[in-house]
Order: sequence, then structure tokens, then C-alpha cells
Amino acid sequence: MVRYPLTVTNLSGRTAVVLGGGIVGERKVRGLLDAGLPVRLVSPSATEQIAAWAEAGKVEWIRRSYRDGDLEDAALVFAATNVRSVNRAIAQAAHRKKLLVNVADAPAEGNFHSPAVTRHDDLIVSVSTISAQPRRATSARDRIAALLE
Repeated sequence: MVRYPLTVTNLSGRTAVVLGGGIVGERKVRGLLDAGLPVRLVSPSATEQIAAWAEAGKVEWIRRSYRDGDLEDAALVFAATNVRSVNRAIAQAAHRKKLLVNVADAPAEGNFHSPAVTRHDDLIVSVSTISAQPRRATSARDRIAALLE
């Protein structure tokens, strides 16, 4: 598998679509909001935090399950439902549209991974692993963040 790290920029006016409102979806939404991206969440339910963001107008929450067409105008797609077949269908739809898609429960089905990120002023440090070891990336990110404080 070919891997090439990059930072996505100039997404003004574009939307990140997160499908799934559980703990994993919340983590994805938090990172997107931290980056300043508009977020559309498609999920029949959501965590209390996501609901609070939606009520505050920070997240557009469509309260239903995934449907064809939900990826329109998406810059980034995050398949984070708790249903394997739905995440697979989201990934397939995103690939047909040539979109960047992250699949939480089957990373190999997507075409990008979310790194562990720390932000300090105008510096963004992201850490990712070649293998699926998010704890290792998180640990390295935390050590780097401590050095930057």
C-alpha cells in the first residue's frame, strides 16, 4: 500500500461529512471543528457533546441513517457508524465520487487516516503510524505536545 502524508488546506466553503454520532464520530467532529471545518453529521442519534454542538449551531445534524446523496458537496467523508455494512457502502460511494474517505472500523477501505494532532499557535504537529496503531501515534503526539509547552 502506498502512503503519502499531507495536510489538506483551502477547504473554505467545503463540508466534512461525518456519518455516525457515537464516540468515534464525536472524536472526528471535534477534530474537524478544531480545524475550522464546517461539519454535517448524519446519524439518527448522537452523543451529548455532538447534540450540544448542533444546538449551538456548530454542527449541522441530520437526524437519520445514511442515504445515497449524503456525500454531496463533501470535501472529506468519515464513515463512523456502528454498522459494518453501512460503513462499507459509504466508502464505496465516496470512492465512486473520488472523495477522501476515512473508515473508522476498516481503515483499509478508506483512502486516508486521521493522525493524532496537537496544535500550538500556528504550528500543527500530526503523528500517524504505518500500521493500525492509534495508541502509539497518540502517545507520540502527547510526548511532542509536552515538549512544545
